Amino acid sequence: MKKGYLFITILTIFLGIAIGIQIKNSYNNELELSFSDRQLVDELNKTKQENKKLLLKKEYFNSQIEILEKNRLKDEVTKELKEDVDELKMALGYKDVQGPGIIIRIDIQEDINLGFLMEEKNFLITLINQINVYGGEVISINEQRITPYSEVTLAGNHININSVPIAQPYEIKVIGNKERLNKYINDDNLLIDNMKNYNLNINIKARDKIIIIKAEREKKLKYTKTELNVEF
Repeated sequence: MKKGYLFITILTIFLGIAIGIQIKNSYNNELELSFSDRQLVDELNKTKQENKKLLLKKEYFNSQIEILEKNRLKDEVTKELKEDVDELKMALGYKDVQGPGIIIRIDIQEDINLGFLMEEKNFLITLINQINVYGGEVISINEQRITPYSEVTLAGNHININSVPIAQPYEIKVIGNKERLNKYINDDNLLIDNMKNYNLNINIKARDKIIIIKAEREKKLKYTKTELNVEF
Protein backbone atom coordinates (compact mmCIF):
# COMPACT_ATOMS: atom_id res chain seq x y z
CA MET A 1 0.00 0.00 0.00
CA LYS A 2 2.85 2.43 0.88
CA LYS A 3 4.59 1.70 -2.46
CA GLY A 4 1.33 2.48 -4.27
CA TYR A 5 1.06 5.85 -2.51
CA LEU A 6 4.71 6.69 -3.37
CA PHE A 7 4.28 5.79 -7.04
CA ILE A 8 1.11 7.87 -7.43
CA THR A 9 2.66 10.83 -5.59
CA ILE A 10 5.83 10.85 -7.76
CA LEU A 11 3.78 10.51 -10.94
CA THR A 12 1.51 13.38 -9.87
CA ILE A 13 4.52 15.66 -9.26
CA PHE A 14 5.92 14.78 -12.68
CA LEU A 15 2.61 15.52 -14.35
CA GLY A 16 2.37 18.85 -12.54
CA ILE A 17 5.81 19.86 -13.83
CA ALA A 18 4.96 18.80 -17.36
CA ILE A 19 1.68 20.69 -17.36
CA GLY A 20 3.35 23.77 -15.89
CA ILE A 21 5.38 24.25 -19.03
CA GLN A 22 3.59 26.95 -20.93
CA ILE A 23 4.05 26.86 -24.61
CA LYS A 24 3.36 30.00 -26.55
CA ASN A 25 3.05 30.13 -30.27
CA SER A 26 4.77 33.38 -31.22
CA TYR A 27 4.83 32.72 -34.88
CA ASN A 28 3.22 35.16 -37.25
CA ASN A 29 0.64 33.33 -39.33
CA GLU A 30 1.22 35.75 -42.18
CA LEU A 31 4.87 34.75 -42.48
CA GLU A 32 5.76 31.90 -44.69
CA LEU A 33 7.26 29.15 -42.55
CA SER A 34 9.97 26.83 -43.63
CA PHE A 35 9.47 23.09 -43.57
CA SER A 36 11.44 22.73 -40.34
CA ASP A 37 9.43 25.55 -38.75
CA ARG A 38 6.17 23.88 -39.68
CA GLN A 39 7.43 20.67 -38.13
CA LEU A 40 8.26 22.56 -34.95
CA VAL A 41 4.79 24.11 -34.83
CA ASP A 42 3.21 20.69 -35.31
CA GLU A 43 5.31 19.31 -32.48
CA LEU A 44 4.28 22.20 -30.25
CA ASN A 45 0.61 21.59 -31.01
CA LYS A 46 1.02 17.91 -30.27
CA THR A 47 2.71 18.80 -26.99
CA LYS A 48 -0.27 20.97 -26.04
CA GLN A 49 -2.61 18.05 -26.68
CA GLU A 50 -0.41 15.75 -24.65
CA ASN A 51 -0.43 18.27 -21.82
CA LYS A 52 -4.22 18.24 -21.80
CA LYS A 53 -4.15 14.44 -21.51
CA LEU A 54 -1.59 14.69 -18.73
CA LEU A 55 -3.84 17.14 -16.90
CA LEU A 56 -6.71 14.66 -17.05
CA LYS A 57 -4.42 11.90 -15.77
CA LYS A 58 -3.24 14.13 -12.94
CA GLU A 59 -6.83 14.80 -11.89
CA TYR A 60 -7.55 11.07 -12.05
CA PHE A 61 -4.56 10.19 -9.87
CA ASN A 62 -5.50 12.90 -7.39
CA SER A 63 -8.97 11.36 -7.10
CA GLN A 64 -7.40 7.92 -6.58
CA ILE A 65 -5.24 9.31 -3.77
CA GLU A 66 -8.37 10.67 -2.07
CA ILE A 67 -10.08 7.28 -2.40
CA LEU A 68 -7.05 5.47 -0.97
CA GLU A 69 -6.93 7.88 1.97
CA LYS A 70 -10.64 7.35 2.69
CA ASN A 71 -10.26 3.57 2.47
CA ARG A 72 -7.27 3.68 4.81
CA LEU A 73 -9.29 5.61 7.39
CA LYS A 74 -12.23 3.27 6.85
CA ASP A 75 -9.99 0.23 7.43
CA GLU A 76 -8.70 1.75 10.67
CA VAL A 77 -12.24 2.41 11.91
CA THR A 78 -13.31 -1.11 10.93
CA LYS A 79 -10.34 -2.57 12.80
CA GLU A 80 -11.19 -0.58 15.93
CA LEU A 81 -14.84 -1.66 15.76
CA LYS A 82 -13.83 -5.31 15.37
CA GLU A 83 -11.55 -5.04 18.41
CA ASP A 84 -14.41 -3.52 20.42
CA VAL A 85 -16.77 -6.32 19.35
CA ASP A 86 -14.21 -9.01 20.21
CA GLU A 87 -13.66 -7.47 23.64
CA LEU A 88 -17.41 -7.34 24.24
CA LYS A 89 -17.78 -10.98 23.17
CA MET A 90 -15.05 -11.99 25.63
CA ALA A 91 -16.81 -10.13 28.44
CA LEU A 92 -20.11 -11.83 27.59
CA GLY A 93 -18.49 -15.27 27.37
CA TYR A 94 -18.85 -15.82 23.63
CA LYS A 95 -15.15 -16.31 22.81
CA ASP A 96 -12.54 -18.83 23.98
CA VAL A 97 -9.99 -17.16 26.24
CA GLN A 98 -6.73 -17.98 27.96
CA GLY A 99 -4.55 -16.46 30.63
CA PRO A 100 -3.00 -16.96 34.07
CA GLY A 101 -5.09 -17.87 37.09
CA ILE A 102 -6.04 -20.67 39.45
CA ILE A 103 -7.94 -23.96 39.34
CA ILE A 104 -10.06 -24.96 42.34
CA ARG A 105 -11.21 -28.58 42.64
CA ILE A 106 -13.97 -29.37 45.13
CA ASP A 107 -14.90 -32.95 46.07
CA ILE A 108 -15.96 -35.00 49.06
CA GLN A 109 -14.78 -38.40 50.25
CA GLU A 110 -18.11 -39.40 51.70
CA ASP A 111 -20.71 -41.06 49.52
CA ILE A 112 -23.16 -38.18 49.51
CA ASN A 113 -24.61 -35.91 46.86
CA LEU A 114 -22.43 -32.83 46.91
CA GLY A 115 -24.97 -30.85 44.89
CA PHE A 116 -27.46 -30.69 47.78
CA LEU A 117 -24.82 -29.35 50.16
CA MET A 118 -23.47 -26.78 47.70
CA GLU A 119 -26.99 -25.51 47.03
CA GLU A 120 -28.17 -25.54 50.65
CA LYS A 121 -25.16 -23.58 51.89
CA ASN A 122 -24.86 -21.39 48.76
CA PHE A 123 -21.21 -22.39 48.52
CA LEU A 124 -20.90 -22.13 44.73
CA ILE A 125 -22.77 -18.84 44.38
CA THR A 126 -20.80 -17.24 47.22
CA LEU A 127 -17.50 -18.53 45.85
CA ILE A 128 -18.23 -17.15 42.36
CA ASN A 129 -19.15 -13.74 43.77
CA GLN A 130 -16.01 -13.57 45.90
CA ILE A 131 -13.78 -14.65 43.00
CA ASN A 132 -15.21 -11.79 40.92
CA VAL A 133 -14.39 -9.34 43.71
CA TYR A 134 -10.83 -10.59 44.26
CA GLY A 135 -9.39 -10.44 40.76
CA GLY A 136 -11.25 -13.08 38.77
CA GLU A 137 -12.04 -12.02 35.20
CA VAL A 138 -13.35 -15.23 33.61
CA ILE A 139 -14.80 -18.27 35.41
CA SER A 140 -15.98 -21.70 34.34
CA ILE A 141 -17.32 -24.63 36.37
CA ASN A 142 -16.89 -28.07 34.81
CA GLU A 143 -16.30 -26.33 31.45
CA GLN A 144 -19.50 -24.30 31.73
CA ARG A 145 -18.64 -20.64 31.21
CA ILE A 146 -20.08 -18.28 33.81
CA THR A 147 -21.58 -15.31 31.95
CA PRO A 148 -23.77 -12.37 33.04
CA TYR A 149 -26.75 -14.56 32.10
CA SER A 150 -25.66 -17.82 33.76
CA GLU A 151 -27.86 -19.55 36.31
CA VAL A 152 -26.54 -21.92 38.98
CA THR A 153 -29.45 -23.92 40.34
CA LEU A 154 -30.26 -27.27 41.87
CA ALA A 155 -32.27 -29.42 39.46
CA GLY A 156 -33.31 -32.72 40.98
CA ASN A 157 -30.23 -34.33 42.49
CA HIS A 158 -27.63 -32.31 40.57
CA ILE A 159 -26.64 -28.72 39.88
CA ASN A 160 -27.43 -27.04 36.57
CA ILE A 161 -25.25 -24.33 35.06
CA ASN A 162 -26.46 -22.71 31.85
CA SER A 163 -29.23 -25.35 31.86
CA VAL A 164 -26.55 -28.08 31.65
CA PRO A 165 -26.32 -30.63 34.50
CA ILE A 166 -22.88 -30.95 36.09
CA ALA A 167 -21.66 -33.66 38.43
CA GLN A 168 -19.13 -33.70 41.24
CA PRO A 169 -16.25 -33.17 41.58
CA TYR A 170 -16.47 -29.51 40.67
CA GLU A 171 -13.54 -27.97 38.82
CA ILE A 172 -13.57 -24.19 38.88
CA LYS A 173 -11.23 -22.46 36.44
CA VAL A 174 -10.45 -18.81 37.04
CA ILE A 175 -8.48 -16.45 34.79
CA GLY A 176 -7.27 -13.28 36.45
CA ASN A 177 -4.65 -11.82 38.76
CA LYS A 178 -2.94 -15.01 39.89
CA GLU A 179 -1.18 -13.50 42.91
CA ARG A 180 -4.28 -11.74 44.21
CA LEU A 181 -6.46 -14.82 43.70
CA ASN A 182 -3.95 -17.02 45.51
CA LYS A 183 -3.82 -14.59 48.41
CA TYR A 184 -7.63 -14.50 48.63
CA ILE A 185 -7.93 -18.29 48.65
CA ASN A 186 -5.10 -19.10 51.05
CA ASP A 187 -5.15 -16.25 53.59
CA ASP A 188 -7.67 -17.28 56.26
CA ASN A 189 -10.57 -17.49 53.83
CA LEU A 190 -13.71 -17.97 55.93
CA LEU A 191 -15.68 -19.48 53.05
CA ILE A 192 -13.00 -22.08 52.26
CA ASP A 193 -12.60 -22.88 55.97
CA ASN A 194 -16.37 -23.31 56.30
CA MET A 195 -16.46 -25.66 53.30
CA LYS A 196 -13.66 -27.73 54.83
CA ASN A 197 -15.70 -28.01 58.03
CA TYR A 198 -18.18 -30.05 55.98
CA ASN A 199 -15.39 -32.46 55.02
CA LEU A 200 -14.99 -31.05 51.52
CA ASN A 201 -11.66 -31.66 49.84
CA ILE A 202 -10.46 -28.44 48.25
CA ASN A 203 -7.40 -28.45 46.02
CA ILE A 204 -6.06 -25.18 44.61
CA LYS A 205 -3.40 -24.83 41.93
CA ALA A 206 -1.97 -21.72 40.28
CA ARG A 207 -1.34 -21.85 36.54
CA ASP A 208 0.41 -19.54 34.09
CA LYS A 209 -1.95 -20.59 31.31
CA ILE A 210 -5.57 -21.62 31.67
CA ILE A 211 -7.94 -22.10 28.74
CA ILE A 212 -11.64 -21.43 29.23
CA ILE A 213 -13.95 -22.23 26.35
CA LYS A 214 -16.81 -20.01 25.24
CA ALA A 215 -20.45 -20.47 26.21
CA GLU A 216 -22.23 -22.99 24.01
CA ARG A 217 -25.19 -20.73 23.27
CA GLU A 218 -25.43 -16.98 22.94
CA LYS A 219 -28.19 -15.23 24.83
CA LYS A 220 -30.71 -13.68 22.45
CA LEU A 221 -32.45 -10.56 23.73
CA LYS A 222 -36.11 -10.55 22.65
CA TYR A 223 -37.54 -7.63 24.58
CA THR A 224 -34.57 -5.37 25.27
CA LYS A 225 -34.04 -2.56 22.78
CA THR A 226 -31.53 0.25 22.52
CA GLU A 227 -33.00 3.47 23.85
CA LEU A 228 -32.82 6.22 21.25
CA ASN A 229 -32.53 9.99 21.72
CA VAL A 230 -30.77 9.64 25.05
CA GLU A 231 -29.22 12.85 26.35
CA PHE A 232 -25.78 12.60 27.91
